[in-house]
Amino acid sequence: MSMRINNINSPAAYYSKAQEPAIRDNYKKLSSGKKINSAKDDAAGLAISEKMLSAINKANKEIENYQDEKSMLNVSDSMYSGTNDYLMDMYSQAVRSSSSLLSDDDRQVLTDYMSELKKDAASMLETTRFNEMKVADKNAAKNLPSDFDISTIKDSINSFNAIRSKDGARYNGLEHRIANKEAEAINTTAAVSRIADTEYGSAVSELNRNRTLETYRYQMQNRQMQDANNSVTGLF
Repeated sequence: MSMRINNINSPAAYYSKAQEPAIRDNYKKLSSGKKINSAKDDAAGLAISEKMLSAINKANKEIENYQDEKSMLNVSDSMYSGTNDYLMDMYSQAVRSSSSLLSDDDRQVLTDYMSELKKDAASMLETTRFNEMKVADKNAAKNLPSDFDISTIKDSINSFNAIRSKDGARYNGLEHRIANKEAEAINTTAAVSRIADTEYGSAVSELNRNRTLETYRYQMQNRQMQDANNSVTGLF
């Protein structure tokens, strides 16, 4: 009578079992696209990449804030442009009113018209909102002309043009900040990728190597089992 002995404690069986975690890690890296899926993969690399990801998120949020500020400045510029239109109309009427050919009644009509223009300009400055916030500076309405003298209206126009020029410089500054933050986010993302992302060529090669070792060790286990069985069979 013959006996079969399954030598499950052979070195080949042990090494084959030990190879399974490495193969699972290879599959995980390939499926997730990340070579660092937990702290055990690379504790230092994980800490560094997480810190970089936090910096990227911060940069992206700052970019969103700058974009919102640019949108607010666009609304502001449109408001001041409208105010300037009112002032230019007032300036034209003031020049017209200075004509010696007009009667006092004619001048009164023009004055009443300019008063309405000033009210509309003041209303625009007061009611224009962005995200429920008032756009115009609290002192902006003070730049409207106190009377309808030509020089006073001209000074008012210059005051609002100065505000628009300042906002324009601020807008351009925001564009530079956005460009810098975008470059920061892109370069930091590239650095994180080098640390944490899977290099597919290397990962596939590692997987194939581990699978080859597993196959070899499985074959060695079978051979050892066959040799053991043959030895036992020869005893009977």
